[in-house]
Amino acid sequence: MAAGLINRSDVALHLHEEIESISYLGEYYELNSTKGNSYTCQITVVATPLDELNLHFSPPISIPERKLQHTHATFVRGALNPAYFGLDGVSKIPELVATIEDPDLPFTCISVLKQHDENDFTYKIFSRKPMTDTLLDDIFSVRKETIRINWGAYPHYKAPEVFAPFILDGRHLYYVNAFENAASTMETSAVAAENVARLILSRFFSKPSVTSLNLKTSSDAREELHLDL
Repeated sequence: MAAGLINRSDVALHLHEEIESISYLGEYYELNSTKGNSYTCQITVVATPLDELNLHFSPPISIPERKLQHTHATFVRGALNPAYFGLDGVSKIPELVATIEDPDLPFTCISVLKQHDENDFTYKIFSRKPMTDTLLDDIFSVRKETIRINWGAYPHYKAPEVFAPFILDGRHLYYVNAFENAASTMETSAVAAENVARLILSRFFSKPSVTSLNLKTSSDAREELHLDL
């Protein structure tokens, strides 16, 4: 989904380069990266949670404190050990093994991500804590490859929710992830991003709001502005 949105946007993508500071210099923003590069732009959109980033803003911004729920995603190519599940054959293990939310259980779920052949699968494991090699060797009889990702999946929800502003500085510094206090999914993030794009059109370009889902209108002038986005 993310790749499709990026391709549709027709943007210049800078991979493996992190922005470490955003400064407003009167008529434009200056973005400085960890690679020593500097970028200037009239509009800046932050589209990542700020809760665990060391990103410097000048002048400073203020957002409510928010903690993220971490999910550890572990991807293993190999074969499950049926004895671990109290079974006598791999074929008896279901494609999805889900558990209740219990801190004494080592994982939340294990599911088949891809089948390569009869005895070779790639599994996806979600857990609240990192999966150690010792634990994985108990769960799997064969383990060819293992990839671990520590993922700040979504905010800790606590009513009443306090939202960060979508406009961080009263000018043109926007924050897509303020929406995550309501819901945190790929789909809702795409909606939040579209809402920010509409906000930019209405505030920066002083044009009437657009109505179609893909931000296209019958006006040639506005069509050019959408392509610029």
